[in-house]
Amino acid sequence: MNRRALPLLASLLPCLALPAARADEIVLASPDFWCPFSCKAGDPLEGFTVDIIRAIFGPAGHQVRLVNENYSRALLDVRAGRYTATPSTFRDEAPDFVLPEQPISRNRYCVYVLPQQRWTYTGPGSLRGKQVGIVRNYSYGSELDRLIKAQPKQFDVHAGDGLTERMLRRLEVGRIDAFIEDENLVTYTLRQKPELKARSAGCEAPTYAFMAISPQHPKAQAYARLFSEGMLQLRRTGQLREILARYGLPEWPLPGQPAP
Repeated sequence: MNRRALPLLASLLPCLALPAARADEIVLASPDFWCPFSCKAGDPLEGFTVDIIRAIFGPAGHQVRLVNENYSRALLDVRAGRYTATPSTFRDEAPDFVLPEQPISRNRYCVYVLPQQRWTYTGPGSLRGKQVGIVRNYSYGSELDRLIKAQPKQFDVHAGDGLTERMLRRLEVGRIDAFIEDENLVTYTLRQKPELKARSAGCEAPTYAFMAISPQHPKAQAYARLFSEGMLQLRRTGQLREILARYGLPEWPLPGQPAP
């Protein structure tokens, strides 16, 4: 090789490396109204699931970027391979996606009442006689769904934006006796709005959500393994606890371990 060509080749190397770096960008698609799971792209706190993925994939040399889309469109675009993954998805929502062994979040529907109320939720039957806030088109599990269908007048149905805060405010003024919502959403909202008060009267069994990777992505299986290994490492080092603490959330136990 002509020695005079070496400086020119050296100057071109960074450019030649760019396609490989871009290929390793992890692009997540999710709505911006799912705080604390996923929030507005570019905000200081983009959501704890995004932070977890960035903490795992960043040290391996990958860039992680969040794109906001409504959830139905996000699933379609990830399935088609336009984006890498959705950051928090239930197994039955995307059965054809590649899921890591380790979940990214624990989700529990809990029943919330005013702090001074000593009533305890012991199952759908214990809601009898109460006016209960719910979200339109949510599935709360087979037993609760049957009760909602059988007794529609007992349930105060909400739709639109800011649903968790809206139900908390209706509880505060006595428009409803209780409401059902994901514990992470309520914990986060109470932290953001400390003037609002509620306590959990009891919860349904937990379910788990996953980083759901596009079945079209050539590195999907490798990404799934990297996530699971990284998630266990975040637990061991305490970094998972630190990430969740930014959103006012506690660390949840691994599947199969007793709930706190």
